Amino acid sequence: MPKTVNTEERRFPLLFIKEFMRVRKQYCDYIDEFVNNVKDKIEPKLVNEWEEHVIRIFDITILKFVTASEEVANIQLRAHQEMIHELSSPVIKIKKDVALLPLVGDIDTARAKMILENTLQQCAEKNIAYLYIDLSGVVMVDTMVAHQIFQLIDALNLLGVKSTLSGIRPEIAQTAIQLGLSFANIRIKSNLSQALDSDTRISLQ
Repeated sequence: MPKTVNTEERRFPLLFIKEFMRVRKQYCDYIDEFVNNVKDKIEPKLVNEWEEHVIRIFDITILKFVTASEEVANIQLRAHQEMIHELSSPVIKIKKDVALLPLVGDIDTARAKMILENTLQQCAEKNIAYLYIDLSGVVMVDTMVAHQIFQLIDALNLLGVKSTLSGIRPEIAQTAIQLGLSFANIRIKSNLSQALDSDTRISLQ
């Protein structure tokens, strides 16, 4: 599961920047103290150059730190998003080579693409031969998503994975018909319970 970022972790870069700035001022104070101890033996121009050099070095360091922190945060965010998408389309093994893919919530184009990729990968890794795809928890899909679902079924067939669709809502069916997508070669049941009850694989394995 993605790690929850607590308040201290969020404040960590800010605390580091404050510490950099504190040390930078400390270095400038050391310069001023040194100049005061030697009285008028050092030209003011040289003192300014020293302080400017210290400030420039610390500014470069702070910028590099902020840039690196942002890159790490973006990598973690992408990893969390991928994990969330993967968990939102789990292939649940029922018996040996039989599994279930329950889809819940709204499915946009980005999530549909992720579902296709994750499902194919999980079926291959788990040696799935038959997959139940339940759409009863899907509220709404657009035309692109409906097309993606049919692409998923075609891709599963290419992998040798047979599938059954269940829980298709009327609006999803209408969208598929408008797209000219055919249900002719797809096994369909009105709900998941009916699909599982009608399949002897569940009771025989």
